Amino acid sequence: MTATAVRVPRQRAEPAPAEERGRTDIGEDVVAGIAARAACEVSGVAGLTGGVGPGRSRRRVRVRARITGNGDTATLRLRLAVAYPRSVLEVSRRVRAHTAERVAYMTGMSVRRVDIEVAELVRGGRTE
Repeated sequence: MTATAVRVPRQRAEPAPAEERGRTDIGEDVVAGIAARAACEVSGVAGLTGGVGPGRSRRRVRVRARITGNGDTATLRLRLAVAYPRSVLEVSRRVRAHTAERVAYMTGMSVRRVDIEVAELVRGGRTE
């Protein structure tokens, strides 16, 4: 019996760790969009001011995001409308917590602060 040589394909080396293969930058507009959508998910928010967010009036939505550090920390500023007669303080507290949680989850960034300006009270706004 003669042994036949079998050619084995070259084995791949283990891939380099993710941080050595490249980097992902998330723009401030993307972070602001995530924050706007998250704020709109909170009961008692009648709208934001400036134009970001699902089904919201352009005159009621404004969200700004600033990214600091090595792109790993976000500071958010939201201008929103609260449905009357909801508690402005309670709605703001829930928006702050939910927005920070969603931005952190979706981007991996830590959220240093969330500043909220309640620009108006809206009668008959979404209150569920």
